[in-house]
Amino acid sequence: MFIGYAQNLITPSLERPVFLAGFAQNRRATAIHDDLYVRALALRTPERTLVLCALDLIGFFRPDAQEIIQRVCVQSTELNKPEILVASLHPHDGPDTMGLWGPDDRTSGVDPLYLSIVKEKAVSTILSALAATTRESPAMKSVCLRVPGLARNARNPEILDDELTTLQFLDEGGRPLASLFDFPCHPEVMWEHNTQVSSDYVGYLRQAVEEATGAPCIFFSGALGGMMTPDVKEHTFAESESIGKALARAGLEALGNATTFPVAGISLQKKEIKVKLTNILYKFAFRRKLLPDVRDPQGRITSEVNLIKVGPAWFATIPGELLPKLGLALKAGMRAAGAKTAGVICLANDELGYILPAEDFRFPLNPFQPGKHYEETNSISKDIGPVVVEAVKSLLR
Repeated sequence: MFIGYAQNLITPSLERPVFLAGFAQNRRATAIHDDLYVRALALRTPERTLVLCALDLIGFFRPDAQEIIQRVCVQSTELNKPEILVASLHPHDGPDTMGLWGPDDRTSGVDPLYLSIVKEKAVSTILSALAATTRESPAMKSVCLRVPGLARNARNPEILDDELTTLQFLDEGGRPLASLFDFPCHPEVMWEHNTQVSSDYVGYLRQAVEEATGAPCIFFSGALGGMMTPDVKEHTFAESESIGKALARAGLEALGNATTFPVAGISLQKKEIKVKLTNILYKFAFRRKLLPDVRDPQGRITSEVNLIKVGPAWFATIPGELLPKLGLALKAGMRAAGAKTAGVICLANDELGYILPAEDFRFPLNPFQPGKHYEETNSISKDIGPVVVEAVKSLLR
């Protein structure tokens, strides 16, 4: 297998208003704490080419992700049409790329110029990663490990997924060529008081891994729904740095002790899904043009799940924020089907909000005061969870 990597800055200019996403509306950026990136890891075998692309953004809707993928496929000179995944990491201190966090509840926070720049840079970064697939990686390492004490489940404390999934691709001498880290926790250490653009703990994690290995690191968010959130007290950059470095240390130590094995092929299997949107708040947002209305005539939204296999490491990709109860079940299902290590990549090729187990879904009588059921008010419907799970299971059969 040959691998290629590329990255590009997507830090917004503060010469134009930047509405930070993830908490309250009208939270305007006042400074840049650390840069935001688009990163792309390309994997190529004689049979297939796979690109994993990560955006330091709150979320990207499916039409935006599809536009990037289609533009790459048109411009790519690959003999095999590349299979591409575009996933957002969901930091809560980056620009609004969805529309919900503008100056008020009737005005989108999306800057069309910035969105256009991000798409262009994503396309060029993926193409650069494809062009860079000249380094042979005959071997890899893969390991899952629990890293307790860094994240908590604010909705259901008794259900906790604190598993870090890591991959590392090696050259013929056993030296790292690239690392992949996947962890289920919102990048939101800094909380709602912060007005500085930041990738949160993810930036510190990647920097620590890259300094230790001399090779690039790409990160993805796991099943971070159900309010899998950093377990911090002060919401400071020092705490953000501590979490990022702790994850880096734990992952690198585990990889250092892991068995090396040959790369036995790569694949991406896709399953399209359709779910009827029932959330009245989303319907209001459509009417106010805060969100793009992508429903078909039957009121359904089309999205997708994927099953990625990189040797014995398998990842289920989810078009939103999966709750850990479902994430744990999907990982168990992948292991039962033959995966040596298993992970979940959320906000992949879409962002449909929270994806809950049907038995736990209770839409509040007053969605503006949801109490313990905030996640339901940011989910397209009760049906999305069962549909997503069944779609992934169908790919495992």
